Amino acid sequence: MKRALISFAAVLMLSGAAMAETAPAQQDAPKSLSVRTFTFHYKNAEKAAAVIKPLMSEDGTISIQPSTNALVVTDRAENLKSVARALAQFDAPPQAFRLTVRLVGAARVSGEAPKVPDDLRDVAPKLEMFRFNSFESLGNADVAGREGDPGIVTLPTGYRAAFKFGEYDPASNSVTVSDFQLSKLKDDQLTSLLKTTLNLRVGETYIVGATKTPQSARALMIVLVAHK
Repeated sequence: MKRALISFAAVLMLSGAAMAETAPAQQDAPKSLSVRTFTFHYKNAEKAAAVIKPLMSEDGTISIQPSTNALVVTDRAENLKSVARALAQFDAPPQAFRLTVRLVGAARVSGEAPKVPDDLRDVAPKLEMFRFNSFESLGNADVAGREGDPGIVTLPTGYRAAFKFGEYDPASNSVTVSDFQLSKLKDDQLTSLLKTTLNLRVGETYIVGATKTPQSARALMIVLVAHK
């Protein structure tokens, strides 16, 4: 009887060892991957690759095809569904925007009552954060355009702003204003005062200042608002 029990236990031990040896083989089974090609009509394939990179699994790959402005994406089927949704939203026709540009002469005045014109009262609290308390309106204008369009603002005071409407990012609800350059025409000579690129969240007010020195008592303030 004891021999029978010992033999039975040995069989169980051998069976357990066999199960332990086959388990890793099941875990190492190859994962099923699918391939899809996405061709873009409005946006750049290289920028599209950056959009979907966070959605990819460790097994996924992206191949950019510049000649056809396309992406070849290899990944698991469930990941490709998320990728397809993101790219459909990304490859949208150029969005239309309107940019409001206001120029303000700002100064630090002591011993006098602050000067705030009625048409600047809505932005005066923001301007005062730069420690200016006296303001003068130097003109304003609205420019409409679509992604990729150039924009130019010429004001009667001699100031000129030139820029380009960049791409709209739906995730942050913001639009890039590229190569924004402010110049001043004086004696038939156009002098560049400031050049920058900005990412503007739609509907929010942005203020950019230009001074000769950080301690200057006067400054030129550019107030920008992007509208969709």
